[in-house]
Amino acid sequence: MHSRNLIASTLALFCTLSGTAALAQNFTAEAANDWTDLFDRHNGWTGADGIYSIPLDGGEMYSARPNRRTAFVFSDTFIGRVDENNRRQSGTVLVNNTVALLKGPAADPSKIDFFWGRNSEGNPDALFKPDTPNSEPGEWYWLGDGAAINGKVHIFAYRIRSNGGGGAFGFEGTGLALLSMSLNAGNPYENLTQVDCPAYIKEPSGGRGEIVFGTSIMMNTQAAGAPNPDGYVYIYGIQNDQLIKKLLVARVLPEQFEDFTAWRYWDGAEWSADVEQAATLTGRVSSECSVSPLPNGKYILVYQEDTLGPWVSCKIGDSPVGPFGPGIHLWHCDEVNQMPDAFVYNAKAHPHLSRPGELLISYNVNNLDFWYHFENSAAYRPRFIRVKLDQ
Repeated sequence: MHSRNLIASTLALFCTLSGTAALAQNFTAEAANDWTDLFDRHNGWTGADGIYSIPLDGGEMYSARPNRRTAFVFSDTFIGRVDENNRRQSGTVLVNNTVALLKGPAADPSKIDFFWGRNSEGNPDALFKPDTPNSEPGEWYWLGDGAAINGKVHIFAYRIRSNGGGGAFGFEGTGLALLSMSLNAGNPYENLTQVDCPAYIKEPSGGRGEIVFGTSIMMNTQAAGAPNPDGYVYIYGIQNDQLIKKLLVARVLPEQFEDFTAWRYWDGAEWSADVEQAATLTGRVSSECSVSPLPNGKYILVYQEDTLGPWVSCKIGDSPVGPFGPGIHLWHCDEVNQMPDAFVYNAKAHPHLSRPGELLISYNVNNLDFWYHFENSAAYRPRFIRVKLDQ
């Protein structure tokens, strides 16, 4: 109980800190109920967090093509049945990661399929499990952002283990991997490769917090349809300082994406080959966030303010490395007031699913009381909003 009260106090601190962001002046937001309802499911996949979206044709801008495919990647996921009262049924299990595949640009429940793994007994299991030289027994993957590049789909995966603390935050990171699959394979998961990625530092020098990349990928290329392409893939990361997360960035040419020695990290003045030289671009962001180009040449950073605060917020940058302006509140996540012990996190944009003049944004909803998820399945699935861009 003491641990739970400490977490609640920390959440209250985040909420207090969030009051310093600017009010939205150039944006208006509304609930995107069609997308929220797409993930309100009562059989099989019935809730998850994470929800990165990957356009499998590599185009990062909106397209109305009916055959366009989007892969959604999720982390911890409930598999089972939910009754008419939103109660999870006996036999429900929680697996570490899953994937969905959507055909077309709309939130059409008839055009989305969900995938997860099976264990040796045939029961639901994680789709991806650590299998790299640096992997250790007992670790699992949480999935980061991904991109389709040069005939492959790449997904960053964080190696996670229990830290013995228990509760909603009883885990810690141990490393980073890059998962790669062929887009041309009949079953891409049978052609999976996993490699350890060096863009992860558990204990950086100089008293900095843990550094981990893969929180967001921005394809700033002509092939991806970027408004002002410079030809690079930008990979954003997070520095996990105490009580605050700060944004970092690396870049690489698409054809060198899998060559980690070709990655360069912004050190505040130039691009360095040393990941520990990566400079922080801005603070008060979330573990998962997004950076996307805007039609006017600016860049929009979307994040959950102060990691677990109730505000979906954004900052506008002059370039992929900033400088980023003040925080702008876009949407208050009322779930924190509607459900006991609820918390919200990991807001991010999905530009290729966003209609012209809009930005589709998701955020995660969770609960400090694990068993509450069985009483109310709505306590653990993504929510979506649409932000009108007056830019």
